[in-house]
Amino acid sequence: MTTAAPFTPTDAAPETVQRFARILGALAGLIAARFLRRPDLLALIVPLWRWLNRAVRRLERAVARPVVARAPGAKRERTATAPAAGMRLPGGRGWLVRVLGYEAAAYASQLQHLLREPEMQALLAAMPAVGRVLRPVCRMLGVTAVAGLARPVRPRPRRVRAKREPAWEPGRAALLAGDWRLRPVDEKLG
Repeated sequence: MTTAAPFTPTDAAPETVQRFARILGALAGLIAARFLRRPDLLALIVPLWRWLNRAVRRLERAVARPVVARAPGAKRERTATAPAAGMRLPGGRGWLVRVLGYEAAAYASQLQHLLREPEMQALLAAMPAVGRVLRPVCRMLGVTAVAGLARPVRPRPRRVRAKREPAWEPGRAALLAGDWRLRPVDEKLG
C-alpha cells in the first residue's frame, strides 16, 4: 500500500481517512515551515513527518481490515517491529500545540470535529484499532473529550491470596489464648 506522495491514502480509502490524511498533511507542512526556523527543533522534522505519515497508513489499514473476533482467553501474536530510526519524539498532552501555537490548535480543532462526526464515531465503536491509531495523534495535539476515543476499560482479575498459617513461636499460643498475664514465680510454687 505504498503511494508515491506522503499523506496520500489510496483512492479506495473512506472519506474520513482521506480527511484525516489532509489534516495531518497540512500539519506536517506547518511543522516543516516552523521547525526550520528553530534550531532546537530542526532535528524533529523528519522523525515527526515519518510518524504522522505512518499514522495515516495505519488508520487506512485499520479501517480496511475486517474485524475478526478472537476466542476469549486466546492471546494474539505480537510481531517485533523495528524501533524508529532517529530520536524519540517529545511526549506530553498537547506538546505540539504548545510549540507551534494557534496554527496547530486550528488543526487540532479540525481533527476534533472529524472525530465527533457520526461516521467516525461508528468506526471507533466498531474497530478498536482505529482508536489505537488516533489516541497518540490526539494526545500530541491536545484533543480531549471525544466519545469513543478513551481506552477500553478491561476488568482486571482479582488475585486471591491464600491465607497463610502463622509460624509457630514459643509462647505465642499463650498470648493468643488470652493467658498472657505474667505471674510471679512465687504464685506458681504455692
